[in-house]
Amino acid sequence: MLSPAHHLVRFRADCPPTTPLAWGQLAFWDVLRWLPEGDDSPNLYRWLTVPAGTRPEQVPAALRVLVERHQALRSHYFEQDGTPVQHVLGEGELRVAVHEATGPDLAAEAQGLGERLRRGATDHTHDLPLRAAVLNRDGSPAAVVLTISHLAVDAWSFRIVLRDLATLLAADTPADHVLPPRARQPAERARYERSEAGLRREAATLAHWERRLRMVPPAMLEKSPRSLTTGRDWASVDSPAMALALRAIAARTGVTPGTSLVALLGLLLAVRTGEPEAALRLIVATRFAPEDRDYVGAFNQNALLHLRVADEPLEQYLRGAVTTVLAAHRRCEADPRRVEQLVADIAAERGFTPDSYCFFNDVSFHGDRPPRTAARPDGPAGAEPGPAAVLAALPLTRLEQLPRQDPQKGAKLFLSLHRLDETCLITLSLDPAFLGRHRATDLLGDLERLVVLAATDPDRRTGAVRRSLAGPGAAPDRPESPAPPPPSHRSTQQPKGTK
Repeated sequence: MLSPAHHLVRFRADCPPTTPLAWGQLAFWDVLRWLPEGDDSPNLYRWLTVPAGTRPEQVPAALRVLVERHQALRSHYFEQDGTPVQHVLGEGELRVAVHEATGPDLAAEAQGLGERLRRGATDHTHDLPLRAAVLNRDGSPAAVVLTISHLAVDAWSFRIVLRDLATLLAADTPADHVLPPRARQPAERARYERSEAGLRREAATLAHWERRLRMVPPAMLEKSPRSLTTGRDWASVDSPAMALALRAIAARTGVTPGTSLVALLGLLLAVRTGEPEAALRLIVATRFAPEDRDYVGAFNQNALLHLRVADEPLEQYLRGAVTTVLAAHRRCEADPRRVEQLVADIAAERGFTPDSYCFFNDVSFHGDRPPRTAARPDGPAGAEPGPAAVLAALPLTRLEQLPRQDPQKGAKLFLSLHRLDETCLITLSLDPAFLGRHRATDLLGDLERLVVLAATDPDRRTGAVRRSLAGPGAAPDRPESPAPPPPSHRSTQQPKGTK
């Protein structure tokens, strides 16, 4: 790839007063404080193709409108008198590198450019949180690559940014009026959170957390005895059978695939820890109000999900989990520092030290990976997969140990759902001290078996599942059918995903 030229994108827009960070921003600010100096893992990148026939000058024009529209893309973040704040720039410049593609594979070159663009930690005090580059082919723009700091956007926000940029690039003259009405901005959200309505919402969240924290088993919250520097056990599962099973459960019960997956993970954790219940921290994109649907900014917050596991049929357990999951989502908006203080206070009352949790993060909405090309074993799209189709897909599973050792602050385990379409793609980071001899691959293998069981034998009781899982190396029995080959286990490098 040749040395790049540059566009200089000058922007001028509204400039609200400097404000404290909103709750979602503050949560990630505290994560940044824990990372080592120079860490660039919070830099997220995506790319999109440019419509054929787009003139070269349209790309910087579209980027100018994009930056002027979204305050988070033109803000500095720093401490002022000990308080983390955001300062929105009313004017400034974005330097956009222009590269010429040299090979036939545009996607590969755009991804390589994205990897290079994201390198180097963002100086949030002095730099824009946005970096951009254009990839030309034969002198015409073919792709735009964006890197944005996670302090400025969460995964859902990045999706909105790409949607807006695609709309602007498709317009003859990029302008804000071709886009939907502008959503609430981070500075406006920060002011709302300090209003009477925002404080009422926070109080309801803290009350919900307090009730649950007094009931959940300490094993789900107490600090790990291992050092944060010892690394984690990483694994992934790529399972068409899980995707079919979750679709079958949804068709039969109306329980969404994500809710079924997190509920079954909770059941598995209750079994593995020998507890009658489980607690998970859900990463929630808190876009509940209409004015926040298209909010661009770090907006994710944690919900505390407390699942009780009675002896009942799996289908009844999943139906009952719906209300519990919805209640957790409704009560997740609060100052994250007040939440952590509440956790510490109640843990002290109960006689244990907290700061280690089981996290569930669903980022499967991206749609930025190509669909699986293997033949569908379940028949026409949209049809409810039958038990035979679910079981027939099991040989396609890829269960892999990953050669990563990244430490994760405060995580007993961190499960990320990356895809849920033709396949279910999950990565899992596990603290080796949490479940003893059970490794990340063991947990993912058991989770797949449990999901398949819930789809193919919904009347199986959770007590029977607990007994079969509790034995050494045991797993839930599958319905009567020819035994499929076991999933393959092989080590592979996993690309960095969105946090």
